[in-house]
Amino acid sequence: MLSQEQKQQLKQEKKEKIIRIRKALSEMTEEQRQATADKFGIVTVEGHLLTPHNQCFLVAQSEINFTVVGGFQQWKKAGRIVRKGEHGFLILVPSKTNSEENSEIVSDEEDVRFFSATVFDISQTEIIAKSEAA
Repeated sequence: MLSQEQKQQLKQEKKEKIIRIRKALSEMTEEQRQATADKFGIVTVEGHLLTPHNQCFLVAQSEINFTVVGGFQQWKKAGRIVRKGEHGFLILVPSKTNSEENSEIVSDEEDVRFFSATVFDISQTEIIAKSEAA
């Protein structure tokens, strides 16, 4: 179990990493962003194409030629396991929340917020052996 100090340190490191990635992305031209999206065409383990922003976000973090990405549990459900010692990469995931300010008023409007999620490329995984899956 992590101490409060260790949790704060990890949170700070994650924040600094996101700042570095944002800086790298902000220095890219629109043409470079689009070329990255066209070149990589990164999809999730569930088959969804990542947004150009998230594709650029991944490319800015590593030299890996990303193809298929997923979270730890997503890979597990797909019959693969992330190899020990592999480091994940951050993407931004939207989350819709109903506005609680005017709970009396029925509305279809939802606030969209983003949180960071850690994903791994398929090259960082291996097939779960049958003895491990049991």
